[in-house]
Amino acid sequence: MFSLSGGLAAFAGALLAPVINASPDVGIFPAIKSYVVVVLGGMGSIMGALLASLLLGVSESFAAVYLSYNYRDTFGLVVLILVLMFRPQGLFGEKVRSV
Repeated sequence: MFSLSGGLAAFAGALLAPVINASPDVGIFPAIKSYVVVVLGGMGSIMGALLASLLLGVSESFAAVYLSYNYRDTFGLVVLILVLMFRPQGLFGEKVRSV
């Protein structure tokens, strides 16, 4: 299964290479957004990841309209920092016992 997904990703990259300029940092913004969604929703919580992606998308859209479009990608990280300050396990994460 892993090799199939890797092959499909390579095939998709080969199809997109003529359209998008290929560079080492071409996928950095989707990777950062996916990290923010996983941590914001809580590690291992699928429902949390779904709701966090909805929250992030809506809040970034509102920030782009009402604040500035230039800070749209930064706003997701600001939301992540604010949530982690008040709830370090994420929105739907469970508290674990610390040693």
